[in-house]
Amino acid sequence: MIRAALISATLLAATPAFAQDAAAQRYQLDLSVVQNGVEVVSTRTQILEGMPASASASVGGATYDFEASLFTVQGDGTDAQMQLEAHLSRNEAQIAAPRLTFLRGSKAAVRVGDGSGELLTLTITPID
Repeated sequence: MIRAALISATLLAATPAFAQDAAAQRYQLDLSVVQNGVEVVSTRTQILEGMPASASASVGGATYDFEASLFTVQGDGTDAQMQLEAHLSRNEAQIAAPRLTFLRGSKAAVRVGDGSGELLTLTITPID
């Protein structure tokens, strides 16, 4: 009986160390679409680890839809890597699907362009 109590006490004492996950962090997502050197769309939203985010804007008869997912990539301790997967469409036709891997709590950016003169800039910034 005493042995079972000691084992239970040991497990209870150890549980908080294993149960403490890093709190999910919020990030700000900034998205810009530039056509031939002129910014045509700019949007800002927030995203939380493990939760999707979306935004949309209509400009000059074109509707831009943006969806993103943020999740943790296998890592060690505080150096855990995050991955952002984004999809941008114009009038329901996909125009870009960048994927960005960065360190948790860091700011990161990606630029994606094609030969048509359209450039997508995506920046993710941690919110304290």
